[in-house]
Amino acid sequence: MPDHIATLEDLLAAWPEEKAPLRQALLELMDHAGSRPGAVLDLVSRPGVSHSLRFDLDPRPSGRQRPVFFLVDVVLAADELFLSVCFYEDEISDPRELGNAIPQGLFDETGYCFDLEEPEDEIMAYLLERIDQAHARASGQAG
Repeated sequence: MPDHIATLEDLLAAWPEEKAPLRQALLELMDHAGSRPGAVLDLVSRPGVSHSLRFDLDPRPSGRQRPVFFLVDVVLAADELFLSVCFYEDEISDPRELGNAIPQGLFDETGYCFDLEEPEDEIMAYLLERIDQAHARASGQAG
């Protein structure tokens, strides 16, 4: 995958064929997050490191300072390609303990990330539920 990705279309077009299931997982996560009310997407590329798809709310609820409710990084590491699906630790639950807390890992707050190398239906359903939780919390719809 080229280091310089200018647009989402560039990212998807450069996706290695042997990682097509991971591309499909990314599309499913993006489609689900993007279908949440008020969700907006921004792509931030860090050449040679990752391409970060960041979902925020527009308009942002009054008083909310956090820049995202969900993000997924397409991580390029030593000829590996995987997705790191991240949320704020206090905006989701992880009853199956599949994620990892990353102190100061999400805009200087504790992030909670799930690394995805080989997508399976069960983990995808679990991540879609986490997106719904994070969106509800960020929107002020859940306590």
